[in-house]
Amino acid sequence: MTQAHRSISHLQRAGFLLRFVPLFASMQLADWLAPRLPIRWPRREHPLEHSPGISIVVPERGTPDLLAATLSALSAACAAIDEVCQVIVVVNGADEADYAHLRDRHAGFEWQFHRAPLGYNGAICAGLAQARHDWTYLLNSDMRLDLRALAELLPYRQAQVFAVTSQIFFEDPTRRREETGWSDFVPDTDPPVVYEREPEPGSLARGNHYAGGGSSLFQTAALRRFAHASQVYNPFYWEDADWGLRAWNEGMAVLFCPTSHAWHQHRGTINRYYSNEEVERVLLRNAQWFDMRHARSRVAPIEHIRRIAARAPAHWDEFAGVVNAWNTFRLRMRARRAQRSGMPYADVVTRSFFSPRRPTRPDKRPRVLLVSPFGVFPPSHGGARRVAELVSRLADRVDFILLSDEASLYSIASEPWLRLVRATHLVEGRGDRPGESPRPLGERMLRHAWPGLRQNVERLIALYDPHIVQVEFMELALLADQRNGRGPRWLLGLHDVYLNGVANDDAEQRIAIGRYDAVSACSQEDLDLLDHANKVLIENGATDRRAAYEPSPQAPRLLFMGPFRYAQNQAGILEFLDAAWPRLKQRFPDLRLTILGGVESAPVVAADPRLRQPGVETVCAFVDPQPYLRTCTLTINPQTAIRGSSIKLIESLLAGRICVSTRDGARGFGDGELRDLVVAQDVAAMANRIAVLLADPQRRHALERPDDAKLDAHTWDAIADRQFDLYRRLAGTL
Repeated sequence: MTQAHRSISHLQRAGFLLRFVPLFASMQLADWLAPRLPIRWPRREHPLEHSPGISIVVPERGTPDLLAATLSALSAACAAIDEVCQVIVVVNGADEADYAHLRDRHAGFEWQFHRAPLGYNGAICAGLAQARHDWTYLLNSDMRLDLRALAELLPYRQAQVFAVTSQIFFEDPTRRREETGWSDFVPDTDPPVVYEREPEPGSLARGNHYAGGGSSLFQTAALRRFAHASQVYNPFYWEDADWGLRAWNEGMAVLFCPTSHAWHQHRGTINRYYSNEEVERVLLRNAQWFDMRHARSRVAPIEHIRRIAARAPAHWDEFAGVVNAWNTFRLRMRARRAQRSGMPYADVVTRSFFSPRRPTRPDKRPRVLLVSPFGVFPPSHGGARRVAELVSRLADRVDFILLSDEASLYSIASEPWLRLVRATHLVEGRGDRPGESPRPLGERMLRHAWPGLRQNVERLIALYDPHIVQVEFMELALLADQRNGRGPRWLLGLHDVYLNGVANDDAEQRIAIGRYDAVSACSQEDLDLLDHANKVLIENGATDRRAAYEPSPQAPRLLFMGPFRYAQNQAGILEFLDAAWPRLKQRFPDLRLTILGGVESAPVVAADPRLRQPGVETVCAFVDPQPYLRTCTLTINPQTAIRGSSIKLIESLLAGRICVSTRDGARGFGDGELRDLVVAQDVAAMANRIAVLLADPQRRHALERPDDAKLDAHTWDAIADRQFDLYRRLAGTL
């Protein structure tokens, strides 16, 4: 503290305390009250459409040289979209005569002139007062837009989106990219620290901590409200971070669009009017305001008041006033409640992806929040493939919002699939432990429906207002125990039905299943185990490859499409290698077996010599099965004790390859109608069935071309139609 501060009179100190009791009380009351109120995510109105057209507000102070390039590039960007653009240039603290040539050149723009400097926030408010459209782009006068900068942003306009930010580049390409438009924060720092990330590969929009006020598209009504309450940040900096956090806390999303580009001359305006010392002072002051309003550090309210007291008395007025105290209470209360609800501030930036909105009628599409306990895209096992295939075929008819565990399994390879869904939110918290044996179902249900996943389900229901919450797998069935009877319909998609008819064993499952409005099963055998009033058969299917059929080759090649992630696949193929393979290999010395075991098979192959014996090859990666189906003689399915049905089986038949399966493995398809499905009683009995087909190519080729009409019902296209009918029925008339 300086000597000047120490010389403040006792009377001044007493006056200080009286002036800042409201501010202190506002923070203290918010911290005390928030944990005592019910946890509830804010819900917002979801208008079906926005009116076409955008407003563009350009705040400007004394830089007509920079503004000339900005407006020229803006004109070109506006011409590249087929909507009306209202451009409002807010000149403040500068001589109107300096802009005469620009006004003549851009006569279609609307110009405001304010003799006094308004500060950044004040200029924004002045421009917003004149904005006519539902969405407004804020453009700094030292920013130059790419031709398609606006066009790339427009498809992301949605009811639950507050703002979308363009990617920023510096005019000087040699500068370090400290400003990119993709913002994040360092948690629990004092003072708060925000920074901008280096964009990752990919073209999908990502979650964003806040939208930079110099190159972002905002919902006009929300921005007006936020900007009006952010006057404390005048003349510059931190106001846009305040808007972003307010949006997230109020149940809206902020996005970063990497394909919308803008170029910036850093601090082109501020450096002309403010000293470095004043810039740094304002930065520190506004960081404190941000912290007081949003509780981003662990600094106690009384410490904030002490820090205000330590400033020169001339600066006290910047923190005083009942309005400031009231706004601080409102925003801090909202922030504390969001924190208590589990708002995933870090995950919304690094684990959220958004697709451009499709032009087809959104009001006629069901909105489905799809919740998966495993990584879905790209699909690496049967359960994921079922989800992926149905989503890909329904993407033009259904708005999917994906909430998926196993975030670490997603990568740039996932992006083509993520484009199919409206938004993707990833978490990491499944309770599986590496290397442990499968746990009892009850324990798996508790582990998989972990608190972080539950919190995200509640948040996304509030954010997207879905018609249906679709929960995949029995392991996640406990998610529905938190529904309150209002809101969306709940659908449980059971890949496997574990009921065994024993009352004590089944009680917990039946209670959980009973909380859903509908439940689907993958096989008739599984459906028969359910006593739900609204149960539906949605079978497994496969990609239809019959048009590319070629007769199977003469060389004996067996194929097993069984990722080891599913325990029955691993157990089944090892039993086959013990019980059937030696006899087959003795009769057919050139016999080869290819196992598509997935990533999880690598350590098993390393540890088990049966998987490394002559003639056996295991592919320890996710691969497209098509090339392997084309070159194999037939496929095998040595599964036992499975529920649901086997995708690998029907995939083989729709590629024109006979599948030899155990009776258990043929569950859902073994009714005798599919003559290219050859069923053996058990794994050992498969050897004779396989041997007959290998030895008789004429018979094998005859079986490979079955009755197409029977297989038509098993294509993913047909299954997707049945799934869509279920959505329409649950969602009601749209």
